[in-house]
Amino acid sequence: MVTACVTPRIPGPAHPPAPDRYARAALPDPAARASAADELTYDPAPAATQMLITLHMRDTDPAVRARAAVAIENRRDTSLDAVLAQSARRDPDPTVRAASAKSYERLHAWRKRPGTAAALSLLCPGCGHFYQGKSEGWAYLLSAGALVGTGIGLISGETVSLSGGSSSARAPIGLALVTTGQNLWFYSIFDAYRDARVARGDLGYRIPITRESLDYLVTAPFRPSALKSPWVWAGVPAMLATGIAVSYLVARGDSSTSPPTIFDVDTVNVLGGDFSPGAGYALGNTYYAGLFASVGVGEEALFRGLIQTELEERWGIPGIAVSSLIFGALHVGNFGGDAKVTAIAIPTLSALGATMGFAYRNTGYKLAVPVAMHFWYDLLLSAAAFAYDPQNQPFVVGYASPL
Repeated sequence: MVTACVTPRIPGPAHPPAPDRYARAALPDPAARASAADELTYDPAPAATQMLITLHMRDTDPAVRARAAVAIENRRDTSLDAVLAQSARRDPDPTVRAASAKSYERLHAWRKRPGTAAALSLLCPGCGHFYQGKSEGWAYLLSAGALVGTGIGLISGETVSLSGGSSSARAPIGLALVTTGQNLWFYSIFDAYRDARVARGDLGYRIPITRESLDYLVTAPFRPSALKSPWVWAGVPAMLATGIAVSYLVARGDSSTSPPTIFDVDTVNVLGGDFSPGAGYALGNTYYAGLFASVGVGEEALFRGLIQTELEERWGIPGIAVSSLIFGALHVGNFGGDAKVTAIAIPTLSALGATMGFAYRNTGYKLAVPVAMHFWYDLLLSAAAFAYDPQNQPFVVGYASPL
């Protein structure tokens, strides 16, 4: 699905090419030849291509050669980028060399397909950037690799289970590192896809690609511009009520007794230290905030920024439904293979994904609002689960992933 990205619809000419375009290309008036180059831009005939190359390489007037360079670029035929590269190096006029270099850079970008860039980053973080000749691929590769590798190293050999918990603080710290590395990987897939689209001027797409930076999205849950959106202040409570209700129904079916709540315990264990209920609750939720900061950005960039954008571009509103089902299905590993819980959780998560998908669509295809929704939903639901059962959390003695 990632590699089969939609083919952008390149805008055509405002009017059909003039019938005398070939004749005008041979007139002694440079203005007529430059105008002919413009008309030849959208002429699909091989003869038009050859005429443009002739005007670009051999015309005596530099202005005509520069105009033909832009016309060649606008044909979006990447096999012609070598012609522009040659002129950028060898044309005797500096204006033509500059115009050819600029047109070459823009045309050459069309060799780098957004779907291929995303697929390569799916194989390894940063590889989609390497494909586009971008050095920031190293930052993604090394950072995500270090986070995941270190996290796995910390978790390895630890006793971790839903009922038995962890034998030390290594496992919960490792979980946070692996989660951060995984979501940096997710973001790199989106970022490679976006870079390829931006390099093409985002031309031919109905749905624009957001330009929001990574640091902007990380801070989006705390930005007034996101918090004032009804999707956040009204949508998150509705999502939270759904998650709590479903989690409660599932938990009630699994146990006839209720665990001690945060109000029933004398101390709360966080990463091996015993704290008062108030302090422990604050520290535990700080752990959750760090854990979910990357989740909101990584998952929304991948599922809304890339997958929904592509599917909605292709199918319209049904694309939101399909991307939401994918979002729900890919969380199947969160529920420890429990078929009953999974059967309830996946449709619920798909519905929540659709809510964030419509928020993305209705806020101008910007990610800040769905990122804020995702973060606050995860954090508040986990805070509720923590208050209900403080002795079974990832940083204490056991962890059952909430919806």
